[in-house]
Amino acid sequence: MSLSEDDSDRDPESSYADSIHKDHDDSDIATPSPVQESSQDEYTVTPTKNETSSIIYSTPTSRSGYTERCSPKTRLEFQKCEDDEVQIAHVIPLATKGSTFKLYEYCLGLEYKNLHVNSRSNLFNLTPTWHSRFDKNAWFLLPDAQTLGDVHHHVKAAIKWRQNPNSKGIKPLRSKLETLTKYTFIPVSFDGFIARQQEQVFHQYPYPNLPFLECHILPPYAVINAGQKLCRNQVDGIVRGLHAEQTTEFAELKQRLALLCDIWDLFMGAQDAAKATHQAIANRTYDWKASIKQWIVESTRASPSVDSNLPPDHYTCTSFVTPPEKC
Repeated sequence: MSLSEDDSDRDPESSYADSIHKDHDDSDIATPSPVQESSQDEYTVTPTKNETSSIIYSTPTSRSGYTERCSPKTRLEFQKCEDDEVQIAHVIPLATKGSTFKLYEYCLGLEYKNLHVNSRSNLFNLTPTWHSRFDKNAWFLLPDAQTLGDVHHHVKAAIKWRQNPNSKGIKPLRSKLETLTKYTFIPVSFDGFIARQQEQVFHQYPYPNLPFLECHILPPYAVINAGQKLCRNQVDGIVRGLHAEQTTEFAELKQRLALLCDIWDLFMGAQDAAKATHQAIANRTYDWKASIKQWIVESTRASPSVDSNLPPDHYTCTSFVTPPEKC
């Protein structure tokens, strides 16, 4: 897998921004494997009404390269995976297109370009066979009912906030490194054996007795992964394969899968709005740079100390007594 062209400069080991309204540098969408030792692994902090900025996103001037920042601890863990025949799997695929990343950021309330596929919260370990089938949509992890409800509420609130940034802010959903979420293994087209090695217990398709699995990956990322793999017309068949009808387990799982589809529908329904938002951001960035360039030209006439050949980003608001209005 490889990074898409317009997202090759995303910081592969960065944690989320502390806040969606926090200032960042301006330019043009993952678990802890031990990728970075000090990551916060919070997937959004949405501002309150009083804290909301008029500009939602900023555009960084540069990102670290894909292989530039790899800590010794990270390299050690990857070596362990190779020795144990274990691979690092991405929940949100590494090759996701830039426009799709922007949609995810929009719906999760994340700051522009702050969803990083190589962060701890989007990575987990799998054997090669299970990794391959995970990437081929053969199975997914379904969060527990409470967590699904939280994600559904958060996505709805984030989209509403995007539509009206001056509205009341939403509470952030957080996931620290020590936080584990309970997931149900859902087979879509995978019929292999599952062996719980410590207890020597084998589970056979469709794995009705497999217990909850605890994992550190962020629930919204799991929802994004699962939402792409599940169609509503598959729900009944999956549930019948796992539980007998007229049972509590049947009803509960069907409700969770239906809620998963509802959340994914929110993402799909926000595509046009997300695209329009990012186009507006691009236009504002262009206007800002154009005004800076014009200001430099005019300042050059008045002061020989201003070099008109330098890029607009070279000059900051504190560089001159009279800064440009846009700063």
